[in-house]
Amino acid sequence: MDPVRLKARVIERVDARAKDLDRIALAIHARPELAFEERAASTMLRDALAAEGMTAPSGAGGLETAFVVEAGTGSPTVAILAEYDALPGVGHACGHNLIATGALGAFLATRDVLVEAGLPGRVRLVGCPAEERGNGKAHLVSAGVFAEVDAALMFHPGDRDEGDPLMLAMVTLDVELIGRAAHAAAEPHAGVNALDALLLGWTALSALRQLVRSDSRIHGIITDGGQAANIIPERTAARLMVRSPDNAYLEELKARVLDCFRGAARATGCELRHLWSETCETVTTNSPLAQAFAANAASLGRTLHPRRPIDTHGSTDMGNVTNVVPGIHPFLAICDEPTPGHSHAFAEAAATPRALETMHVAAKALAMTALDVLAEPDLMRRARHAFGRTGEPARARR
Repeated sequence: MDPVRLKARVIERVDARAKDLDRIALAIHARPELAFEERAASTMLRDALAAEGMTAPSGAGGLETAFVVEAGTGSPTVAILAEYDALPGVGHACGHNLIATGALGAFLATRDVLVEAGLPGRVRLVGCPAEERGNGKAHLVSAGVFAEVDAALMFHPGDRDEGDPLMLAMVTLDVELIGRAAHAAAEPHAGVNALDALLLGWTALSALRQLVRSDSRIHGIITDGGQAANIIPERTAARLMVRSPDNAYLEELKARVLDCFRGAARATGCELRHLWSETCETVTTNSPLAQAFAANAASLGRTLHPRRPIDTHGSTDMGNVTNVVPGIHPFLAICDEPTPGHSHAFAEAAATPRALETMHVAAKALAMTALDVLAEPDLMRRARHAFGRTGEPARARR
């Protein structure tokens, strides 16, 4: 089996589907859907698979908009991950429309070559909802969707080609302050002001941020500030995100953030209720897989640069996957100028011809890397060895 010929065939298969992939990417972009509500996007992707003779039932891992489809037999198994949720207010400002269609194109091209060449092994497309909020992949990991996977591959749009981006561990905190309502003019003394409690806690949080390590982040929004100006607020609420590349320091920050609101509740006489989300874990890039992807991207004219010390790219539940399976999460640029993610400008960039061309490159490089795993046993051996050395919790390894 000539790997050069196989990869040339992958490129042909992605190019043959380019117009359909572009149509789906733009359709998903035009109809942004929030976490766990990505019904149109999931249906579009599954319909495209059905048109290719692949059945992809929804509901994988107990999540309505998740799906799994697989081709081939035997081992190893390579998973290619699709994301398709959007952000409130700014739509596809993280480019998940491109992640979804890039993964679709990569899966179908790999399937074609896998079958034509008679290679052993399987390729699996995993439709992953709720990356922006809800840690969908963490649910899929817990449900066993990655139990038989040997390598997990995906790409992310950005403003720079980067092979090993820093993705922070992150946890979400929902706080609720409960006071007592009263007429704000006639009997304010009869009330307990939940807004004062929330703002006092927020001020303490702002003071804490000055003392936080420069590689870590605390940020959030007020989700409920009261109902009417003439009523002492009896309930207020906020959602906060705490991030760090250091799991031990993340636990320390969690305690300090919660103390800000505990102190505020005690000072104002309010009740504090709080809920922590599951942790979105730090991405651990598998070096052998990353090197293979970089070589394939280079053959397509894209040079993946090393991580810059000043950069952080937020957080992703792909970290939870790389904690149980060797995986990669490289960035490929969809714009020429520095453009912040989660901005209107990045959302606009995610529907440009440049973005679609980058999605084609990503589909090809992902499929080529999947073929490397399937056709070169030594790559899988090195990837497993590197994964074992990281000290991450082991899945049911073979």
